[in-house]
Amino acid sequence: MRALWMIALALLASLALGQGGVPADWPDPFKLQFQRLQPAAIQPTRAQLSNGVTVLLIEDRSLPFVTGRIYLRAGAIYEPADKVGLSGIFASVMRTGGAGNRTPDQIDEILETLAASVSVSTDNLFTSVAFNTLTENLDQVLEIWADVLIRPRFAQERLDLEKGRALEAIRRRNDQPTQIAVREFVRRINEGHPAGNVSSAASIQSITQADLQAFHQRFFKPNVAVLAITGDFSTQEMLARLERVLGGWARGEVSLPSFAPPSPKPGIYFVQKETNQSVIYMGNPTVTAYAPGYSELDLLSRVLGDGFNSRLFVEVRTKRGLAYATGGAQSQGFGWPGFFYGASISRVEKTAEVIELMLAQFRDLRERPVSQEELELFRNNILNAEVFRFTSRQAVAERIARTQMLGLPPDYYEQYVRQIQAATPADLQRVMQQFVRPEQFVIVVVGDRRQFDKPLSSLGNVIEVPLE
Repeated sequence: MRALWMIALALLASLALGQGGVPADWPDPFKLQFQRLQPAAIQPTRAQLSNGVTVLLIEDRSLPFVTGRIYLRAGAIYEPADKVGLSGIFASVMRTGGAGNRTPDQIDEILETLAASVSVSTDNLFTSVAFNTLTENLDQVLEIWADVLIRPRFAQERLDLEKGRALEAIRRRNDQPTQIAVREFVRRINEGHPAGNVSSAASIQSITQADLQAFHQRFFKPNVAVLAITGDFSTQEMLARLERVLGGWARGEVSLPSFAPPSPKPGIYFVQKETNQSVIYMGNPTVTAYAPGYSELDLLSRVLGDGFNSRLFVEVRTKRGLAYATGGAQSQGFGWPGFFYGASISRVEKTAEVIELMLAQFRDLRERPVSQEELELFRNNILNAEVFRFTSRQAVAERIARTQMLGLPPDYYEQYVRQIQAATPADLQRVMQQFVRPEQFVIVVVGDRRQFDKPLSSLGNVIEVPLE
């Protein structure tokens, strides 16, 4: 926001110069200070249904809509080791495969007629089931949503369709160098942890209707679910509706497995691909999200690779024109460490030079403190973005639901902001030296070795990765 005002004032100043100069009483736009926006916190009403479902409710009568999303710990890391890819197929067929006494086509037709939606999505940790409807159709849509959540049919023809799509995606996943690089980097940096698992044709083909039913039976229990719901309703009436549609969902024990942290093997993982660009990823695991050191690493990653003023962009692209795109970040890890990394899509004939330049930026952040000016620039970028956490009441409710599911303290973000505000150049250097170790990096390179400026072996130990 401050940057926008500064630009506007600078433009006005330039116009005034064209008309005889800036008035003497005008302030210097680049020295103006503005108070940081403090969005008003929105707190949901908390309740618990008789079967243990935690419900977070925020009334919003501004529009005649109701939106809800329920979260369960049923993500990809909990798939059987020989069924990698199951959770994605599970989520798709859970929605498309019919539910309760309705066929797939009947559900699609009803929702289309009502201009409503029911959807299922999944990631490494969670599966969520959502709905969106006009208030006047709430009861009918809630019934369909509850059936999809509790009584999915997993129709065989829809399972076959999703397996076919997954197999086609596997067949085509080596077409794009960037897709290869991301897949191999995530696999190598999460070595030894299920977050690094990659599906295969064999794992997809082995998935059966019984596997989907078993996955649902294992993880979908009301007493471990959190529902975020917002919109045009009365809280007490909504709780009565939820009791009616979810009350028959039986409690049960859910035992989540524990996993050892990743143990990646450092090295240069090279994938030969005939292309006129090289895709490079490099980094190492660091800390879990919001653990000690995370805030400083997140700030450091902005200095390294977030935007036009970041070091990777300036040094690799702006000054030398060696990359089409470059950047970096600290990934979030919940239950296992995230990773601090940089990436570039570079000119293939400058591949080794780009790797060396990228490594130099990591080392420089370890060896020399960032300048106070650089620190303030990226600190303000983080702090000024806080307002976007409050884009809608549903976004707030869903974030609070995920926070509870992850076991984070309710004020985790406020703690993060305080740590960002307090960080000094010395703090950043200390954390960089503690957690980021270029000599132990996993480096993934996808490109055509015949066009490289010099062999990758001149930079370190090379492990060739065949395309599967």
